[in-house]
Amino acid sequence: MSAFSLCRFRVLPAVHRRFAALLFCSTLTLMPIALRAVPSAAAGARWAHIKTALFCTSRDVDELLTKPSDRDEAIAYFAPLRLSKFYLEDARGDPADVANLREIAGDLKARGFEVSGAVVPAGEHGPLCYNDPKDMALLEGRVRVLAAVFDEIIVDDWLFTTCTCAKCLEGRGAESWADYRSRLVAEQSKRHLIDAAKQVNPRVQVIIKYPDWYEGHRQHGYDVARQTPQFDGVSVGIETRQRASHDQHIPIYSGYVYQRWIGGDAGARWRSTWLDNYRMEGADNDFVAQVWQAVLARTPEIIFWCAGGLHPPAPSASNYPHLVESMPDFDRLAGMLDGPARGIPIHLPVGSVGEYNIFGYFGMIGLPMSPRTAFPADSKEAIFTRHSLRDPNLAPELLARVRSGREVFLTWPLLQDLRESELARALNVIGEGGTVESSTFRVHEFLWDSKVVEAGRHFVFPKIQLSTWPYVREIALVREDADFGVLLRTPYLEGQLDVFNLPENSYDLLRLPEPVLNSIRRCFVDELGVRLTGPGGVALYPFGERQYVLYNMNDGPAKVALRLPGATPVRGWKERMHEKSLTVAGVEEGQEEFLQRETEVALTLLPFEIVLIESPQP
Repeated sequence: MSAFSLCRFRVLPAVHRRFAALLFCSTLTLMPIALRAVPSAAAGARWAHIKTALFCTSRDVDELLTKPSDRDEAIAYFAPLRLSKFYLEDARGDPADVANLREIAGDLKARGFEVSGAVVPAGEHGPLCYNDPKDMALLEGRVRVLAAVFDEIIVDDWLFTTCTCAKCLEGRGAESWADYRSRLVAEQSKRHLIDAAKQVNPRVQVIIKYPDWYEGHRQHGYDVARQTPQFDGVSVGIETRQRASHDQHIPIYSGYVYQRWIGGDAGARWRSTWLDNYRMEGADNDFVAQVWQAVLARTPEIIFWCAGGLHPPAPSASNYPHLVESMPDFDRLAGMLDGPARGIPIHLPVGSVGEYNIFGYFGMIGLPMSPRTAFPADSKEAIFTRHSLRDPNLAPELLARVRSGREVFLTWPLLQDLRESELARALNVIGEGGTVESSTFRVHEFLWDSKVVEAGRHFVFPKIQLSTWPYVREIALVREDADFGVLLRTPYLEGQLDVFNLPENSYDLLRLPEPVLNSIRRCFVDELGVRLTGPGGVALYPFGERQYVLYNMNDGPAKVALRLPGATPVRGWKERMHEKSLTVAGVEEGQEEFLQRETEVALTLLPFEIVLIESPQP
């Protein structure tokens, strides 16, 4: 989400204006960048494999683009991004702005840039009330000005509401806030945004940008299933920002899943990916990590929000040099990717809510995700979380999948919600409720063998205690009184049931000991044909049958390896991004008739290093 408190500088109350002025005008974090005006600077070379665009807030338009000399300077400053497009916002909705916007847009087009309009549906009080005629008039006024100038308008992700006024409460009636707001916003935005724009300019295309807080979409008025067909295009927000300190705490990998989930569901309507560096000064790696997710998801366009945030004197402009340095690598990797992205099907119906960003955490432990809005019936393995409960036919579909001889991987919270289903009878749970805490794990290996793993720190899990037989604990948390279930695996009917217990702190998934993570990853070898070994915080992105991108999102180095079936050749492997040295050898695990042979491709990744490993030609 864009930083409304800073961008709406001229429409905020006075106390917020003073805060914004102090932040933007502070000289403590000025970057020593000398800008030289280039007369009539034009768009230069473009990237071969990615398309980049820049969002300019109303403030940015006023300060960086209104004067021809300022435009020259801004274009020169942002030249390393090799921009193809500018998005220009107008926050005032004043018809007098039309002439100025036309002049700026005309000049930018003459220089070789595409230019579109942008609207932020918010007022002085923040999110709009879609039952307030004044707020709807404000929204209409802005889009009418933009439609008079542009043939495309993107809608910032303030197209939501939190209003609980008497009129909204009365309108909600017996509905939930999610059902009422998602219907209300869709109806009112159609009338006061889409229709209002097309009345002025029938050619105009209106693009909705969905925010990255997907778990709260419908609660606040976003409805992907309802709104995507309404709009002419879709932009996906992936502003994961800082991993631990930002208030949303969104795992980096979630940015990749959002694009493949929402963008994939939008099909040809998917136009772009939107990211920003709001308050990310000093977090260069986290900012660039967002761009990598966009590149790996093969977005049609990367929108950088915003010009003012990447330009001095904004403190977050400190990220700009590292971004510029990384741009050639973004384009190079995009050009190398060959074949479709592959992953483990994870069932995420549109409009669903479940374990918060669990798909991002799964990705951060080396499980590549392939989100499916429809029930994945035919894959060898598939993951189901509480998000799947949005599907009214879930229980019979899961049972049919197991009866057909396939595997289902369920989270423990989902199985608890399916207590009355047949699958809930697959486990003999004799104790649950509350939590257990320990630093010791027991990991099953082969036949009756297992090994004890000391983590060096304590983990807290919901309590799952099972009878001794049938023995289903693939991974257990060990205390003096019992082995408590973490990963439970059992054959059932003609298929296989896996139940994964999530730690109380989701981020602890990344901290689990390597043998524990390796055992979890082993569940999906039949689906992927490969598994990762090593610590958490490293993501795997398979492409086609021969390419494997690895991205280390840890602040320290990570020793990792790909494990493939034993018949895989050991010669001819290469790393294409940096020409890193690979150690490739045959390895064996188990014994006698349970001996498992694999080909291991090993290397050490530097902090936030990304590599592309390619297997030999067949």
